[in-house]
Amino acid sequence: MPSGYHFRRRVPSHLRDVLGKREVWHSLGTTKRDMAKAYACEVYVSTEKLFISATRLMDELKEHEDFIKNELSDEMREVFEFLIKDYQDQIKILKTKYERQELRYALDSLKSVKELERAKDVAGRGVRLLEETFTEIEKGKPTSKALSDIQSQINEMKAYLKPPQAKPSPLFSEATETFLARKTNVKQSVIDSYRATFKRFLEVCEDKPLRDYTGEDAGLFKSLMEQLPETYGKQKNDTRTVKEFVDYANKKKLPRVSGKSVKNHFTKLSGLWKYFLLRDLVDKNVFTGGWQFDTKAKTKRVRWNDEDLKKIAGQPWQFGTISHKTASMIVGIASFTGMRLEEICRLRPQDITNIKGVPCILVQDHPAQKNQPWTAWSAKTEAGSRVVPICSALQKAGLLDLAQRAKNQKRHYIFYDLKFTGKDKKRSAHFQRDFSKFKTRLGIGRGVVFHSFRHNVSTKLRNIHEHGEGGLRESWIDDFLGHEGENKSVGNTVYFDDVDITNLLKVAESVQYPDFWHVENLFKEKA
Repeated sequence: MPSGYHFRRRVPSHLRDVLGKREVWHSLGTTKRDMAKAYACEVYVSTEKLFISATRLMDELKEHEDFIKNELSDEMREVFEFLIKDYQDQIKILKTKYERQELRYALDSLKSVKELERAKDVAGRGVRLLEETFTEIEKGKPTSKALSDIQSQINEMKAYLKPPQAKPSPLFSEATETFLARKTNVKQSVIDSYRATFKRFLEVCEDKPLRDYTGEDAGLFKSLMEQLPETYGKQKNDTRTVKEFVDYANKKKLPRVSGKSVKNHFTKLSGLWKYFLLRDLVDKNVFTGGWQFDTKAKTKRVRWNDEDLKKIAGQPWQFGTISHKTASMIVGIASFTGMRLEEICRLRPQDITNIKGVPCILVQDHPAQKNQPWTAWSAKTEAGSRVVPICSALQKAGLLDLAQRAKNQKRHYIFYDLKFTGKDKKRSAHFQRDFSKFKTRLGIGRGVVFHSFRHNVSTKLRNIHEHGEGGLRESWIDDFLGHEGENKSVGNTVYFDDVDITNLLKVAESVQYPDFWHVENLFKEKA
């Protein structure tokens, strides 16, 4: 950054009144990235300490956050002012510390530059003098040994003045194998996707040393990949080249792939270049910089409206591999909890538990079963690991009985008729395919998908005003859905776990549907 780096952090909403600001902003006073990162880390620690101390004080006061500023006693206001003053003093100390480091760095850099320039000047003058001497000696026909010694000195000084030779760069085909060999802890499907990208790049730009590729090659690859048909990659055994795909798409005037797909290819290639850039085997990463991609979704995802919900409620489930009861419960859980499909399909009896008298679903990591590594699973994000109270509608539909039955029968998963399938070994793959066919046959548009139930729950909850009777706090909703909320103060990320399960139950019970939406008989058995 030419203007230097800055530290910015949002002040948690419950502290804005007492701290008197919405955002913390500090100039880091340097354009050196490494120094800025170290400085910012120390500022972050000081800022976090301020937020923790202020939050604890507020917890002790047990006052409502909207009125705490007006109701603070003079004594308590002085305590908050002391915290702020102490924080400001810490920042001043840090500023002085890093200003000294910046000055020392500048002096050292200036000294190095001056010494290098001086060495080059001396060496340059030495070469000229030696060359002149060599010419004079030649006229006097000296011994061959004398000439050889002087010529050797000239060659050594010229070599010193030459820029260092770059390390030889590996061929693209060799580099990709080296790069993939280090990815030992990733799924085979991820490796396969990298190989597919590398294969297409070789088709377009040929095999040559990494250092020889330029931005022009990256631009050519981007241009051709953007012209691929929308159906590209859908058929495993299609052996056509990129050019053949593009020619076919142009001839048939087919819709093209999304910008997001092309960006994914660039991301994979950028990772390869970054790996070898750190090892001085390429001069720069030609896949980063100002490349622009149209990442807007071609099909806008929308939530389920009541008309579309009526279309699927009470319909026969036409797919024999998964029972209509399983399909009903999966859709019912999604519609009332907003849980992601794979989270639902992987539910185990031990994931249904009782917390302070409230039946709950625990979305948590799963260790692998013996000799079945694909059964290992983790929540999507840190926020994805969460507690989801089971609302009365799902209890009435028999979710608790279903879990108990699976436990009694010693089944590992609640939904016994789901299997691990596909390259990613997901339990949701077959259901997702069948549900897509099911809703499409009923005339429901492409923008409405299974994941739209998550949008439904989020929309319903966020339409309930935070204040007043029945109000839901944003942090409660984020915790219920497994979203990373904006408010990441220690008070919310650490102590919030102990706030009250009844608040989360209040969120769960706030999700309401029309009378026709009965989870227990959402779908009928195939006629």
